[in-house]
Amino acid sequence: MKRILYIFGLVVIGVSSCQKLDESPQSFISPENFYKTRNDAIAAVSAAYAPVRNNGFVTRNYAILGEITTDNMFPLPNNNDRVQLDNFVHTPTNGILRETWQNFYQGISYTNFVIDYVPNIDMDVALRDRLVGEAKFLRAFYYYHLVRLFGDLPLMTTALASLDKLTYPKRAPKADVYVQIIKDLKDAEAILPNNYTGADQGRATKGAAQAFLASVYLTQKQYQLAAGKAAEIMNNPALGYGLWDSYIDVYDIKNEFGKEAIFDAQFLSGPSGQGGNLIAFFAQENNTVGGRGFGSFQPTVELYNSFNANDIRRTVFFTRGTDNKWYCNKWIDADAKTENQSDNNYPLMRYAEVVLTFAEAYNEVNVPVNDNDAYKAINLIRKRSGLPNLANLTQAQLRDSILNERRLELCFEGHRWFDLVRTDRLVSTMLAKGSANVKDFHVLFPVPQFEIDLNPNLKPQNTGYPQ
Repeated sequence: MKRILYIFGLVVIGVSSCQKLDESPQSFISPENFYKTRNDAIAAVSAAYAPVRNNGFVTRNYAILGEITTDNMFPLPNNNDRVQLDNFVHTPTNGILRETWQNFYQGISYTNFVIDYVPNIDMDVALRDRLVGEAKFLRAFYYYHLVRLFGDLPLMTTALASLDKLTYPKRAPKADVYVQIIKDLKDAEAILPNNYTGADQGRATKGAAQAFLASVYLTQKQYQLAAGKAAEIMNNPALGYGLWDSYIDVYDIKNEFGKEAIFDAQFLSGPSGQGGNLIAFFAQENNTVGGRGFGSFQPTVELYNSFNANDIRRTVFFTRGTDNKWYCNKWIDADAKTENQSDNNYPLMRYAEVVLTFAEAYNEVNVPVNDNDAYKAINLIRKRSGLPNLANLTQAQLRDSILNERRLELCFEGHRWFDLVRTDRLVSTMLAKGSANVKDFHVLFPVPQFEIDLNPNLKPQNTGYPQ
């Protein structure tokens, strides 16, 4: 993609009548010739969703950066960038880091155009406000991922509509980035609807904004705020969230927009070119899943053994290959017979995570008493898993149990690295699991060298990496 488009290009698309949000980029149009009509506004916002799904081919970078860098998963040794990350020897030239940085900043660029230009369109005010709210949610989503991965960031909140105004921003302190993230999520929370119907299903909702706010507060160790925001979601039946009784239902394609789904990277099988292929990446190499399994992402034996023998999740989440190894079994689409035809979404926030966020945050600000709210929350997850309730734990023991429950419940969904970093356990955990190369500075990834070469103002590089 040409650099000019990466910096300030606007992707414009047509909105499909299919049952999933159509995010396919079709053409590039300058803002001077766009943002005139209601349809322009809808198309611009729909385009701003595309980088959610385009984080690596079929969203695979969520799993690579969130799982391969941890004790949950390791890669097939046929891709040097992934092997570097697995072995903690990655450098600023790692292609996955560059791809992720560029994709999310592209998303930020799209949202900035919407936020700056859509309010000036003469159209239905309620719809216009909702569309801007969606853009603010997406901008927060993109920045939230970037700030946790890279730390201090260029903080760009206005559209760059002309090369005459091209600037090379410095990195703002991550504290300032978090201020903007929280502001955007609060603005989105105030305007977005509880839910959608038809082709609009999958767009950002009030509950999605609240769920990511709770996650942001938890990451910042603002536990009272995190518990309060998670509780708002759990205590609001109008949002429609809940836990499926069966884990089969959680990942069943027919339930993609059901009660446990809060925000997903969406896929749609068929001729539109929006089908997914994660099932092939997680499946055994050279089997028939999705046309041909790649075997790219493999669970560690230690993760499999971490599940209690009576834990229902172990049976549902794993499948044994003909090579006698374990593979992830969460995303199955029996109808996907060829490459890139899977219809199964990739969850980026689901209700079970909100429940566990509440449990963790509540435990940090309350001394455990049997059957208090933290116990009740984690035991909801354990009950569905076929496990007995927890009781009689110290605060530290319950903290460890909740973190372990997050590992088991959310495995392969891109959360583990973030959880280990925010709880200050990345280095100790990975050293204990045999990752001899991990160092304290690995709690951040390096800024891509390609970006520094284009913009020297991004220096200095993150500590520990080549300057």
